[in-house]
Amino acid sequence: MRRIGFILFTVVVLATLVKLGLWQMSRAQEKQALSSALKYRSEQMYYSLDSLPSDPRWYGLTLRGAFDHSRAVLLDNQTYQGRVGYHVLYPFAADGAWVLVNLGWIAAPAYREQIPVLPEYHGELRLAGVIAPPSGLIELKQAPLVAEWPLRVQNLNIQKLSEKMELALLPWVLQIDPEHPVALQQTWTPVVTGPHKHYAYALQWFLMAAAIFALAGWWLKRSKV
Repeated sequence: MRRIGFILFTVVVLATLVKLGLWQMSRAQEKQALSSALKYRSEQMYYSLDSLPSDPRWYGLTLRGAFDHSRAVLLDNQTYQGRVGYHVLYPFAADGAWVLVNLGWIAAPAYREQIPVLPEYHGELRLAGVIAPPSGLIELKQAPLVAEWPLRVQNLNIQKLSEKMELALLPWVLQIDPEHPVALQQTWTPVVTGPHKHYAYALQWFLMAAAIFALAGWWLKRSKV
């Protein structure tokens, strides 16, 4: 009975480790595909919202319009060179629609209750950037949006922001071109962990599975003797 229990336990552990390794392999393939799509699509530039394909993610986009500075959004807990700060986002009116534009990183004041001085760019502007899905940090509990502007948020929930702003925001974010004159410090990256790290994690899981398989075989052979 002890041998049977040990064998069953070993099989469960091995199956779990192999499953984790295969999951890391699939994650690596996803990241590799994302990197390839980003490189290809970011080189394709569109010049109006009407011309965008059904899936506009990662394509380049150039628009003419104006910011609404009265509805600024600060994406919290963004770091740069060891300093805590925010990503500054403004709604941008263009082609009869509203686009949320991420201008980049700005440092947070020394005290939490303080809000940084936000830049303002008035008049018609020509913006260029890359279309990206909304990003944010993991929230254990979603906090309600406060009444004051600018909004300080943990995640970019486009639906909730649209309701709060009373604007029909498009369901993605325009990450501004780092070379644009109004761009702030750029810390956004579309792929946080490269595929090579996932391959390394997969190798670790497979090596652990091989080691446990070898140890289990040695123990079964020894106990039989």
